[in-house]
Amino acid sequence: MGLLTQVEDRPTPRAVYNWRVYACAAVASFASCMIGYDSAFIGTTLALPSFVDEFRFAQMSKTHLALVKSNIVSIYQAGAFFGSLFAYGCAYYIGRKRSLWVWSAIFIVGAGMMLGANGDRGLGLIYAGRVLAGMGVGGCSMIVPIYISELAPPAVRGQLVGMYELGWQIGGLVGFWINCTSLRYSF
Repeated sequence: MGLLTQVEDRPTPRAVYNWRVYACAAVASFASCMIGYDSAFIGTTLALPSFVDEFRFAQMSKTHLALVKSNIVSIYQAGAFFGSLFAYGCAYYIGRKRSLWVWSAIFIVGAGMMLGANGDRGLGLIYAGRVLAGMGVGGCSMIVPIYISELAPPAVRGQLVGMYELGWQIGGLVGFWINCTSLRYSF
């Protein structure tokens, strides 16, 4: 028995183990990349000199700045809570695949709103975008493991759901890497 040997408790035709199963799991795992990316990206974004200058963080008192930064970070988690809660009903009524489309679109709208924020418009777009991005992330983080486990044959189900976690870590790595290179070149 090797490391990746498939052990089955019931006979499954070999035709079930085709590239489509792995491709569907890999594509669905891109939703976890957005989770990891957004979670990693915001922490280092708040420290970027260009972000600090744009939103005039230097002019804020220490307590007000701490409140603003904590709100930017935590409102995302609140959105993720409600996104995962609402995703159950969405997945039940319109299905897993369509629900992934819906929650990914919500995330994209939130990311677009955050891109539109600047110092003149204030932090309102960032707050609203963080809520929507959090809802998209919460919805996808609830649906993706279920979707993958439903389409996977029993012998490879764990490996394919593991792709979800791998996508999360890859997204986090990319999110930290992008801002670290930005910080390096900004000084």
